[in-house]
Amino acid sequence: MRTAPSLRAIIPATCLLLAGPAFGQSLAEMRERSATIAERYLAVWSSSGDLSIEGVPYVYGPRVTFYGRSLDWRGLAAEKRRAVRRWPVRSYRHRPGSMQVICNGETRRCAVRSIIDYRVANPTTGRRASGAASFDLGISFAGPRPVILYETGRPLRRGN
Repeated sequence: MRTAPSLRAIIPATCLLLAGPAFGQSLAEMRERSATIAERYLAVWSSSGDLSIEGVPYVYGPRVTFYGRSLDWRGLAAEKRRAVRRWPVRSYRHRPGSMQVICNGETRRCAVRSIIDYRVANPTTGRRASGAASFDLGISFAGPRPVILYETGRPLRRGN
């Protein structure tokens, strides 16, 4: 049945973005919603499988800056698929107390910054990695629904 994949894609994306409109929000509401989006974003990417990849067109803007590269939905989905294949088991968590959210009322954009702690593994190859990284997520509230404009970060500490 053709509708099942699109429903599977919409459900995590809708949960991630709280299913509400982007317009008519105060700065405080945009800050709160951005923090929630960032929390749910990591929860979705910590799940096994590739369900979150199907939601790319619903969560991201038509072009996104992803770790310094400008990608469209297709390119971003391909990048995320590669990451899922490399690390099928993933856990990403915002370090408590590290999240900062800055919003601009004129542009209707917010920047979420935090430190994340991560653990990833590939049971097939036996590879594992863990560590901490900076994490930046840009969110626009200028359209009919919030969308992610950029994601970036860098490793701070690596472990095994």
